Amino acid sequence: MPKPLKFDSSLLKPKDGEEIWRGALAPIYEIQRAGEFRAKIETWDLGGSMLLTSHSAKDEVQFQRTRRRIATSGVDHYLVHCLLGGELVSEFASGQQNVPLRSVAVRDMAVENIGFARDAPMLTLSIPRAALDRRMPEGSRLHGASFDARDPIGALVSSHICALAQTLTAMTEDESRTAADATLGLLAACLLPKVERAASRDDPRLAPMLRAQAMSLIERRLGESDFDAEALRRELKMSRTALYGLFAENGGVARQIRARRLDEAMRRLADPRHARQRIAEIAFAVGFSSEPTFNRAFRERFGCSPGEARADVDARSAKPAAAQQPAGQPTNEIAAKYQAAIRGVSG
Repeated sequence: MPKPLKFDSSLLKPKDGEEIWRGALAPIYEIQRAGEFRAKIETWDLGGSMLLTSHSAKDEVQFQRTRRRIATSGVDHYLVHCLLGGELVSEFASGQQNVPLRSVAVRDMAVENIGFARDAPMLTLSIPRAALDRRMPEGSRLHGASFDARDPIGALVSSHICALAQTLTAMTEDESRTAADATLGLLAACLLPKVERAASRDDPRLAPMLRAQAMSLIERRLGESDFDAEALRRELKMSRTALYGLFAENGGVARQIRARRLDEAMRRLADPRHARQRIAEIAFAVGFSSEPTFNRAFRERFGCSPGEARADVDARSAKPAAAQQPAGQPTNEIAAKYQAAIRGVSG
């Protein structure tokens, strides 16, 4: 298979190395760190279906998956972390979790969370949501699933991921695809006792296909201000109770529609192709009939105003070209290549 994508900050000037490292991880996390900067990344593409990444960074690093990053990154997958040393702690709505050494923990990239790592080398599998979801029971919730340090099943999964990192470079593309499929099967079998299940409903129409159909309708009609839960119910020919059940864990249908409208607005505000479009035009384009209502809802979801979100993008775009592409450092291509790989995982 092709050689793994590699990055080593020790081969670069510190400022250039950190710029590249942050750029490589930008599709996934907002990063804060303290102490001396030193980091390494090595990434293998398992036949295009998923990635395996070896990552290490010196001292303390905070990795934050914010609602804003979720909306703008175009990344929708799971991360399966295998911690090889140091400390890794995650905080999310349901509490705090210390990831055991030589075990694994799952993170859903659609869920807001903050990770705190200290001298924590790890291996991480990046898996498209659909690739793992179709091997799990309907309604499975994988975020936060993990194994205790002494759990032999956790040790089995961890050993498999470590062995994968040691052997992938020597594999052909066909062999790497076989390894990826076997890895998904092993993960699904081992995670099955760990997952939470969404509340079951009696209505037989509540199938994954029906939810996908509902989401497709929502996406197609985001710009129609009169498209609401009742309009969706009529198109799907469902009862209100059954429709609510499809989105109960998201707070209901109306909340889901509004969330998707706001996420699309944030995506457009962060997209240079919409730089000339006024904020009011974006609000109306995603189905809001009132700019003040849009502004309030946007701040509630993202913690900033639409104008502040656009200003942040403009400030990043205004950086000197020399700061974005250090002269004489061809290895800065890793940021673009790693971002392309990560986004390819979710496609």
